[in-house]
Amino acid sequence: MPTGSGKTTGAVWGIVDFAEQYPDKRLCFLTPYKEAVETVYANLAKHLGDDIVGYYHSDAFADKSAELSKRIIVLTHSFIEYNQGRLDDRDLFVVDEAIYATGEASLKLQHFDEARSWATSNNIYPEAFVELSDFANELDVQLRESGKKYVAPLLDREFPWAATINKINLQEHSQTITSMDVLVAVQRFCEALLQGLVFLSKGSSDKTRYDPVFSAAVLGIPRIEKTVILSATGGMVYDIAGPFKQDLGSREYWTPPSYERLRLVQLAGPDIAGSYNTWSSASKKDQVTAYVDWLLTTISEPTIYMTMPKKILEGCLRGYLDQQKTGVIEYPIKTTKHGKQLHISHHARSVGSNAFKDCEAVVYLWDNHLPQSVHVQKFHTLADKEITEEALEDANSGTLVGDYSRIRKAQFIDNMMQQVGRGQVRSIDEYAVAAPMTAYVLTEPNLFESLAAQYRGCTTDQLQYEEIVVNEPTGRIARILSYIRNSTTKADIPVKEIEQALGFDLRRYRSQLEGDWDLAMLGYQFQAGEKGRGKAGYFKWLGEQ
Repeated sequence: MPTGSGKTTGAVWGIVDFAEQYPDKRLCFLTPYKEAVETVYANLAKHLGDDIVGYYHSDAFADKSAELSKRIIVLTHSFIEYNQGRLDDRDLFVVDEAIYATGEASLKLQHFDEARSWATSNNIYPEAFVELSDFANELDVQLRESGKKYVAPLLDREFPWAATINKINLQEHSQTITSMDVLVAVQRFCEALLQGLVFLSKGSSDKTRYDPVFSAAVLGIPRIEKTVILSATGGMVYDIAGPFKQDLGSREYWTPPSYERLRLVQLAGPDIAGSYNTWSSASKKDQVTAYVDWLLTTISEPTIYMTMPKKILEGCLRGYLDQQKTGVIEYPIKTTKHGKQLHISHHARSVGSNAFKDCEAVVYLWDNHLPQSVHVQKFHTLADKEITEEALEDANSGTLVGDYSRIRKAQFIDNMMQQVGRGQVRSIDEYAVAAPMTAYVLTEPNLFESLAAQYRGCTTDQLQYEEIVVNEPTGRIARILSYIRNSTTKADIPVKEIEQALGFDLRRYRSQLEGDWDLAMLGYQFQAGEKGRGKAGYFKWLGEQ
């Protein structure tokens, strides 16, 4: 269900029902946001009482042990990473966006040395930490000699020292620890190694630099077989990731909202050379500032939520947004430009979604481009597939392909939907119609087409910037989606009709079209043709539901 369409509300009802039907069962609700923890807790406590429902996060004024003793507990995803074993007594987990629940670790060689020094100086399983350090150095040598971008350790041997490190209760030694984050990451690395979920990457995209990064991640849910996932992009993300199954029965209790009053505007953007990580010159900062200022003068809506990569906000727009030249910026930024009220944040910011529900427009600028290793890591963690040398062949081929490419796209779309769903569109009336809102989106044309497919019934538009026009989708699948989405008919569409309109044969794309999530969101399913008269391929109309 798209962001704002009622997942959390539905989960609260379900948890209340669960608590009443199974009074001897213990439940945990996990969410990425501290603000959401408090909202869900307040709603549950109102129905069940604060003697049954507890909550905790790093900024909460609450007794952790007392709260965890309650039958229902509401926590952030990050709680698990720093409190191993504290939730082993739970019978059921309800997890909001499991894609963000992965316990991840990115380490450098010096971090393993720091961990070894701590262990040896405090006599806490020093032999195990020495073996860990030796293992990390062996993997580093393997990467240097291979000439590849990624290598994975051989998994044909056991790692008893990793099991030893993984079982250490770091809280018992907190007084001796100067960098808890490093030791938590090392412990996570050992846990992931035991599951075959670690690899080493070259680190820098600069071919002349060698800055290796040890990546590790595990799915941060203690009992996956007893877990319910709430997701904005369920099929897109979790169809890629094996252990998750979509609960088709839940559709009987939920009507997808209509987005007929949502307008998605595809933006043309300035032609700025290089990645936004390199936009440090005065001329490039001026280009970014001029573009944002032009956009704000052009947009008609008076209340706007704007989001973009943090690097652009803090590297290019501090002066324009009246922020200090250096230092920490407090988000969201609230300001007024051209008579419009602005709420500005960045793509990775974990804020309560309801904070911007009155904004009549959402502006999403530039995708949050992450290193390839992040997408490799995310896929293997969600899919629960070991990272082997064979598995990394696609990643070492240059550009991401296959499942790595699919998870990359899914993460981009998920982030866009999380941001678009923070505005007024999240207000849905009693007729299941989302409130009117305009979302201005600057992204790749193929990604925009996929985004539009998630909001069935929405209208789309384009906004040219100076002499720069909006690019049309170039991907074959994206062009097929565009044709179907713009079709006025609500009926089966013959493959031949689309082939004639687009000028290419669809046969070679059969495997990509079968079971395509974007098609399903538009209400269609691809049916391949067979030999014989009357058996031509077509896109089957599945109806409104």
